[in-house]
Amino acid sequence: MAQMITHEAALKAIMVGASRARELGEPSSLAIVDAGGNLMAFLRVDDAALSTVEIAQGKAYTALALRSPSGNWLELVQPGRELYGLDALGGRRSFVVFGGGLPVRSGETVIGGVGVSGGPVEADVVIAQAMVDALE
Repeated sequence: MAQMITHEAALKAIMVGASRARELGEPSSLAIVDAGGNLMAFLRVDDAALSTVEIAQGKAYTALALRSPSGNWLELVQPGRELYGLDALGGRRSFVVFGGGLPVRSGETVIGGVGVSGGPVEADVVIAQAMVDALE
């Protein structure tokens, strides 16, 4: 993998994700951000709920910014836990702390993130992994 996500690679990964979403019957929004958190590619699959647009982008940003799958943080941000409130402190956008966001790595370096929203969390993760695989 390159040290950065190219627009060609991002577009290819979006199409792979759209194909996987179609196979699963999950109308979803798909997002890819670069190492700076900038949106590289985005697609709202036919009939995906409008709410999925911001959520997918938030999941991609969260995976990049926290350098781990977005779902890893859900339990830690609950009331009484050590990172309570973290999900509201994302900077440019709030962190989305449920599954469907995955970091994109080149070796040990995080070079971007992908986010998927539209199905149950398990389906979002499967689609996101297909996109990461296409980028690697």
